[in-house]
Amino acid sequence: MIKFLVVDDVIANVEILELIIEDYMDDKNISEDDYTIETGNNGQEAVVAVGVNDFDIIFLDIMMPVMNGLDALRHIRKMNLTKQPVIIMATALGDQLTKEKEKSLGANAFVVKPFGDATIVKILDHYLKKIINETIEDDDFFDFDDEEEDVSTIKNQNEIMDEFNKSHMKLTSEELLSEYDYLKDEIPLDLEEIDCLIMNNFNLEEDTLNLEVMKGDIKEFFVMFSSFLHQFSEFDELSNAISSLADLVEDLKLDKLNEEDKEMLGIYIKAIIMDLNDWKEHVFILHDAGDVFYANASLFSSYIEVKKLL
Repeated sequence: MIKFLVVDDVIANVEILELIIEDYMDDKNISEDDYTIETGNNGQEAVVAVGVNDFDIIFLDIMMPVMNGLDALRHIRKMNLTKQPVIIMATALGDQLTKEKEKSLGANAFVVKPFGDATIVKILDHYLKKIINETIEDDDFFDFDDEEEDVSTIKNQNEIMDEFNKSHMKLTSEELLSEYDYLKDEIPLDLEEIDCLIMNNFNLEEDTLNLEVMKGDIKEFFVMFSSFLHQFSEFDELSNAISSLADLVEDLKLDKLNEEDKEMLGIYIKAIIMDLNDWKEHVFILHDAGDVFYANASLFSSYIEVKKLL
């Protein structure tokens, strides 16, 4: 009996993973009687479940309430188990710093949300036969660095964000800007102000942002970007989300966060700033965005992770 555990506080993520695993097992002609899939909503539930069941593979989200995925990973690796499970960490971040931290705590693989079917299939192909043959080793880390990009990521991303995206019609940069011809002189000035703030106040080459030093600059960026987007009715949701981030940063009590949470928060905020900067380049400068809403899923995903962390 092969036992899976899927842990994520977002129900949609759990359901998608369950479906991918079920489809994979069906393709391999493995009967439903020969495997089980249990689920959990936070790290504490994962630790409790591992204490009473011998799981083979665990998919563990990082940002969760009660206990986050990194703490759960740390607890599980210290438990005196008959066998240690393969643990796959899932996160909205794809940076090297997060990957190295998870690997040092004993993770077997690292997947970036939103992930597609192909990513999970690669993981299962790598580990399942070893689990069945009992040939897996504790330090078996599956690195995706040399793997081809997962072409189904965008498809899966749209599934996760379907409830949001279905309210929007596809809109190109040209179509959007044709409705705002009266702003053609103001837009370059607004963008130049945003670019100057980034250039003069942010070092996006660093793995994370120093919140102690940059809290004011981060808030100013979110206020400025939200104000810019507020001119376009199509971006009301995005503008409101960014404005909410500015409020969260303003109310941020850094002394209430441990160093690990500060580091993670800095990584997420840096990712949002970089995504927004890249997105506005394609929509408002290059005008080559075939769908101006393409960034919504990744931006809102990072936004949700920041809100959960705070």
